[in-house]
Amino acid sequence: MENRLSAGEDRRRTSGDRRHSSSRERILREIEARPASTADLVAATGLHENTVRGHLERLLADGHIAREKEAPSGRGRPSLRWRAVRDDAAAPYAGLAVALAEGLANTSAHPAREAKDVGRTWGARLAEDRAEGDARTLVLDVMREQGFAPDPAESDAEERTLLRNCPLLAAASRRSDVVCAVHEGLIEGLARSRAAVATAKLLPFAADGACILHLQVAS
Repeated sequence: MENRLSAGEDRRRTSGDRRHSSSRERILREIEARPASTADLVAATGLHENTVRGHLERLLADGHIAREKEAPSGRGRPSLRWRAVRDDAAAPYAGLAVALAEGLANTSAHPAREAKDVGRTWGARLAEDRAEGDARTLVLDVMREQGFAPDPAESDAEERTLLRNCPLLAAASRRSDVVCAVHEGLIEGLARSRAAVATAKLLPFAADGACILHLQVAS
């Protein structure tokens, strides 16, 4: 059973304005101290593995942590570890993104369509400053730099890539119709700068907390 925090003890608010339990806060502070695997957190907290996994999924959904792959050490797929997301740098931009997304949703008859157009323009501008290269490599490079943590190891024959992090998670959680449409357009704008035809479809939080990107490119 989890220990309850005393009335005067500080609690961290999540993006949904909920409050952490003492166990979830303990896990988060362990991760803030250093990146850790699930097994590391089980050992450090003494909590059951299923309990730790549940708290991790909630912290991931609320934008406090992100998943990353550890360097491979032998055969098999590399294991995952958890790292803290710096809220101090992201929060002002997340708030701005929410305000802009809600403004567009309230004033436009087709907010998702207009948001995607904005994203395409953004992607085209970013592509202008890039060295020549194929469309897919350009998209993955920019997604990595923008903080989406694309996972090429999870790509498959269906041209699917997992995006394991969202730099605007709080905004996307509230207005995914607009925020994710901007990101779709960004990807299309990048890809179309290198390919005759390119289409992007972004499925928010569709795979174990990650977003699924379907990118089709024709030269």
